[in-house]
Parts: sequence; C-alpha cells; structure tokens
Amino acid sequence: MEHRLNKSLDLMFVLFGLAADIISVTSGTVGNAGNVAASLITYLSAKLLEVAELNTILDQFGVKEPLPSNSSKTIRFVREEKLPVSASPTQLTEGIPPDARGITLNQFEATAEQYGDLIRISDLAELTAKHDVVSRTISMLGLQAAELYDILVYNVLDAATNEYRPNAKVLDTDLTAADKVAYVDLVQLSAVLNVAGGRPFEGGDYVLVVHPQVYASLQQDPDWKASVQFGAPDRIWRGEVGMLAQFRVVRTNSPAFAVTSQAGSGDASKVYSSFALARNAYHITDLQNLRFYQVGPGGHTDPLQQSRKMGWKFAFKSIITGQSWIRRVRSAGADSVTNP
Repeated sequence: MEHRLNKSLDLMFVLFGLAADIISVTSGTVGNAGNVAASLITYLSAKLLEVAELNTILDQFGVKEPLPSNSSKTIRFVREEKLPVSASPTQLTEGIPPDARGITLNQFEATAEQYGDLIRISDLAELTAKHDVVSRTISMLGLQAAELYDILVYNVLDAATNEYRPNAKVLDTDLTAADKVAYVDLVQLSAVLNVAGGRPFEGGDYVLVVHPQVYASLQQDPDWKASVQFGAPDRIWRGEVGMLAQFRVVRTNSPAFAVTSQAGSGDASKVYSSFALARNAYHITDLQNLRFYQVGPGGHTDPLQQSRKMGWKFAFKSIITGQSWIRRVRSAGADSVTNP
C-alpha cells in the first residue's frame, strides 16, 4: 500500500512539473510561527557545472625548438639570408674572377620565462564537498595553463611589425563596420606572403587564424557564398569556411583574441586581430614542458595534514623569426557597428 502511495506521489510530481530535486523556498524569517525555513537545506546538484573549454591553437603553427637543460635560458636562432639576384645580371669577364661578397647572417634570441599557479584545498573541503573537488580542480588547472600559454603566444604575434587592414585603411581609427575581412583581402594577403617567399604549410596552404566574429563576417561575404553554394553547399549548413584563396581559415575563441573597443566618432565599435601565417613565421622554444604538481597533506608546514596543494608550471618563449611571413590583420567583425 505504501509503495503504491509513493508511486502515486511521484506521478503527481511529474504531472504538476515537480521533481525530487526542486525545493520550494518559504518566505519569512527563521523562528517565526508558521515558517519552516529552519528545517530546509539547500539542494546541491551532484554534477558540477561545465566551464567554457576554449580552443587554443596558436601553439600548433609555430616551429617547436626545445631548449636543452643546463644550456641557459636563452636560445639563439640563426638564419643565413638569401643571396641577392640582379634583374640585369653581369656576365663574367673571361679569365677574371668576380669580386667576392660576404654572406648575411641574422640572429634571433629568445629567453625562456617561467609561469605557473598553485591551488590549495583543505582536508575539510575534500571530506565534506559533494563533488570530486580534486579531480575537477586538476582539469581546471589544465585549462588555465593552456589558455595562458595561448595568450603569451598571441601577445608576441600581435606585436608583428607588418599590418594589413581591409579597404586599404591605414590605422585602427580609420576602420568602420564595413571594413570586414573578405575574399578579396585573402587574395591580397596570399599574394603578399607569396611575394615575400613565405612557404605554405603541409598541404600547400597558408593559415589565417581568426576570432569567431571575423569568421562570421567571412561567412557573410558574398564571394565566399558564391564559391560554395553550388560546389559545396554543405559547408554553408555546417558553418565551415574551410579553404579560401589559398588560406586554411581557422577559428579560435581563445581569450587571447580579445576585442579592441573603438570610441572615436566614425570608428568601428569593435576591432579584431587576425593572423595570416606562412610556415616558419615564428618559433616556440620550451625549456620546461607543462608539468603538473601535487603535494599531499603533511610536512613541516602542514603538521596537522589540513590541506593539499596542486599546481602547474612551464618555461617557454615564442618569438617571430620571419616578420615578412606574418601579417597582423586588423578588421571589424560581424558584430561591429560604426560609432556615431
């Protein structure tokens, strides 16, 4: 009988939109007559909320060059530059050798820097928390390290000396909402990198790394839509720009790609950085790969075994070694408007 009553109550909960994990909160003050707030406990879901796992990708387009241990913190890259070629070559004079010329060696130095973070979790937190705090914290530390790594690479690339803006704009303050990256810009960027002798990545393509709003503006470009609506319409449904004008367009929502807000009259309200890359544009050197550390309760600083410590660290540096093979693209995005 009791079992049937419980089932009836469960059915009533479902019919009236109620469930076992919903608690009604009473109004009033604890201790007042007719109020049961003192006997209620807060319902806690057994599942932790998900966090944004962002797409950090700049690491994969740099040339990796590890720095061996016990070799200082500084690595030097050396490049022998191409020999000049005259548009009007001079013939050799019979029996007379030409004047010897020197070679040009350029060097680029990068000094590794160390980064890290540390979290402390008390023994009571482990004992009383409903969730598996330790394993979840390990996951969050990994995400934090990846995002910081991407930001550090971005900061180097965003200082590239060669810039490009749509519609031949010169400064960020010249940009309006109409100055979005389009097919014609990728054609021009491809030509610029090719003239500079930039080598494509495997597959024969350059890479354009963009913010989601810049990616969205490319999807609105009529030239892009015309190029795929008959031959590959599924790319429209999937929201996939893919290949365009010898560029593999890669979208990233990394926090590194933060928007720049423009305040001047006639400026674009939001301006974004993208990177047009040829191979060997930048190098990444690791002195210390990402490592995770965990110290259990105990030790002379924790005699009562009250806390656990977890953290990460790495030592690395990125450096642009081919300024001619990278273009910092500054443009509006799909969500940009022109300030009045």
